[in-house]
Parts: sequence; structure tokens; C-alpha cells
Amino acid sequence: MKKIILLLAFVATVSVAGAWSRKCDEAVMIIASEHLTPEAGKVVKKYLGKSFADDVQYLYDTERVEFKQMSKKARRAAAEIHFLHLDSEFQPKNVKGKDALKATEQALEIIRNRNSHSKAEVTTALRTVINLMCDMHNLSKIRIDGIKHSFRDFKYTIPSGEFGRYAKEVRKGTWSKTWNSFDGGYAYFTVKYWANDMRIFIGDKYADYAKGSLREWVSESGALAAKYLEIYKPNVVVPYMDRRWSTPVAYDMMIKGSCRLAALLNETIK
Repeated sequence: MKKIILLLAFVATVSVAGAWSRKCDEAVMIIASEHLTPEAGKVVKKYLGKSFADDVQYLYDTERVEFKQMSKKARRAAAEIHFLHLDSEFQPKNVKGKDALKATEQALEIIRNRNSHSKAEVTTALRTVINLMCDMHNLSKIRIDGIKHSFRDFKYTIPSGEFGRYAKEVRKGTWSKTWNSFDGGYAYFTVKYWANDMRIFIGDKYADYAKGSLREWVSESGALAAKYLEIYKPNVVVPYMDRRWSTPVAYDMMIKGSCRLAALLNETIK
């Protein structure tokens, strides 16, 4: 019980909780909820008290008093739960403490054996899986051995001017903001519009997006992150078209995250 309370405190209080923008996270949950089996949907409703698409408040609005009272060392340890640690072959590492994969697997075990745990523990486990599945599909939250700049946020230069022609001044971007604040270039999209757009995009291909296992998805995310970490480096000028292509990549990861979240819960809740 003590461990799950600490896990709850970590997930609820860490300032990097949101994987994408709030609207995008909500849309991911809406789409995932539409692909749950009747049994999984029933269990989610039992422990969250509602469709988990409405439970996004947990990710953003919980008071962060505990986090503010932590020491810097404790904050760093707590924040690691939102990052995925991989080796140079994009395979999961057995890190000290918890990272996103380790915490997700532990939470899934609680959900799988929910009759042996309290309602509070299972509720926290469900919320943890929801949160961290988004994190593990966010390229800025993947740390890879041998790629030093994957372990910290960094600035790069974005060419300004039409079609990437260099102007007298250029803007500065940051690696985390590139992926965390993704809005697809449509900042005025509502959550409902985002979900509908994702729904149309998926069409009848849910099974294709949901194919694979958690560890296979993790390795796929790592390989993609490594590809973009080769383009995005501290203080470099990122080519215009490479910068533009990060938008559909982020959107594709959102789509995959939503379908895989549903598949993971469906597999676990039987």
C-alpha cells in the first residue's frame, strides 16, 4: 500500500505529467475508451467512477503541494517515472528506481490481480497506465544510452522565413516543447474536434495500430526518437522540412498511443 501511495504522489505531483497538450491527452483517452472491450470498460468505470476519458483531470489538476515540499533530489527521482530509459539497441533498461516502463508494468500487475488489491490501489494503477502510455509515445521523454542530449532538454535553432529561407533573426526551439506542446498546427481545435479527427484517421485500422506488445512499442518509440535526436541537437539549425515533418510524426504517435492504451487494458482486464 505504501508503494502505491508513493506512486500516486509521483504521478500526481510531477510537473511533467502531461505528455502532449491537455486537449491532445484528453482526445487520446476518448479514442482509447471507444476501443475497450465491454469487460474492460466495465472495470474502468468501476474503479474510476466514470469513463476514463473524463479522468484526465488527474493528470493536470491534482494539487502539487507534496512536490513543492520535496528536495531537489526527491523531485528528480519522482520525475523519472515519466521518462523511458533504453539501451543503445532501444531495449528497456532495468533502471534504479522507476521509469515509465517499469512503473507501467507494475501498475498492470495490480490491475491484473485487482481482486487482491484495494480499490484505491487499482484506481491509481489505472491512472498510472493511462498517464505513462502517453509519456512513452512522446519522443522527448525517451532517454537512450549513447545519445547524451536525450537526457536533457536543449535548444536548437529554427530557420524563419517562407519555405525555410534564413531571415536576419531565427527563432529558438526546445526539444521538449517540440513534442510536449504539439497541437498539429491547429491551436484552436477543441477536444471533440481532435477526437473526431483521430477517429477518422484510424478508420478501420485500429487492429494495425494496436498490434504488438508493450515492450515492442517501447523499442519502436526509441528507434524513432533516435532518428529525430540525430536531426535535433543542441544549438544546431534544424532544416525547415525536418522541422515540418515532426508534426505528422507527433500526430502518428498520438494515434498509436490511443489505440495501444486500449489494447493494453483489453489484454490486462479479462
